[in-house]
Amino acid sequence: MPLQVASSTLERVAIVDDDKSVRTAYEMSVEELDLRSVSEPGPLGDLDRFARAAAERAEAAVCDFKLRVKSYANFDGAELVARWYELGFPAILCTKWEEAGIDEIRRYRHRIPVLLRPSELEPDRIVSGLAQCIREIEGTVVPSRRTWRTLVRVEDVSGERSPYVYVVIPAWDPNEVIRLLLGDIPSELHPDIRADARVYAHVNIGAESNEELFFRAWERLQ
Repeated sequence: MPLQVASSTLERVAIVDDDKSVRTAYEMSVEELDLRSVSEPGPLGDLDRFARAAAERAEAAVCDFKLRVKSYANFDGAELVARWYELGFPAILCTKWEEAGIDEIRRYRHRIPVLLRPSELEPDRIVSGLAQCIREIEGTVVPSRRTWRTLVRVEDVSGERSPYVYVVIPAWDPNEVIRLLLGDIPSELHPDIRADARVYAHVNIGAESNEELFFRAWERLQ
């Protein structure tokens, strides 16, 4: 039965996960809303082709983060959900996140309005999450995702093959250190990225947790 969510009418929700048993569990949550689940058994093939095809088979999606297991996909869920966002297709990213996973997700986080743990994926959270996605795609951004130009202080840089940058955002929390991948900072700023350096970035300083933070439009300190 069609369900009105924000300004959209939903009938079908795509379920993307490499594990069939997990897909079945997500399908049950979706079907409790009297919506039809569209299971995507994989392999998913090319990212852009799959993203467009799935958006024709459904009006929204629930997607796992780790999709590369058993050649289910050659991309991760964060990249897929971000691509859907660009296409105007609402999707919730669902994962048992850990620090390394958040590092990988953060580069796409500005195009991922909602990130939930599997334990949170209940019918009412699906509806509220998709509503937030739809509203943001249409231009209404919740305060915790609005970005502001702010100072970023570099605490340390470590590692050689995949360097990490440890930063503090004084306007968000002067006592919490955030770990970023150096590769997620524009290469032209890399010479400036060293301990005690200051740069600017547009950050959603209204974020309630580390996992929600994202960085855009990096600038040198003039």
